[in-house]
Amino acid sequence: MHNILIFHALLHDSVSHTKLMARLHSYGIRGDVLKWLQNFLKDRTHQIIWSDSACLVSTTADLLSGVVQSSGIGPVLFLVAYTLINLAKLLESHGIIVKLFADDVKVYLEIVNVSDTVTLQGVLDLIIEWASTWQLQLSVSKCNVNHWSCSL
Repeated sequence: MHNILIFHALLHDSVSHTKLMARLHSYGIRGDVLKWLQNFLKDRTHQIIWSDSACLVSTTADLLSGVVQSSGIGPVLFLVAYTLINLAKLLESHGIIVKLFADDVKVYLEIVNVSDTVTLQGVLDLIIEWASTWQLQLSVSKCNVNHWSCSL
């Protein structure tokens, strides 16, 4: 059995506001609620404060993408934006076992012949295509492959 762990880089910071609004609209969220959410993300800025010292503060920068993690609605917007469940369903339709935890994806496949390796490569290609479509970057240095066998 092969297990591939796929990690996304800075996922909460990568949420495309335009794609998020399109996703919300596709779920039937419209009118004042959608406008409120657009305004919630619009014209936001951020800065970094190191330690508890007010003297170590970065300059303010515009927040062009991402969700506000310290807000109540931010994590919900993140889940709506990426619906990793849709990715899992897509992969499962190819006979792959998928496990999700937060923004990480685990893919399981038993490889017994060359055809299985082709399937596995196709699945990895689908994940890369999905990440590209949603303007997400994979953290390749954190991704890895594990192999288990029951040989005695």
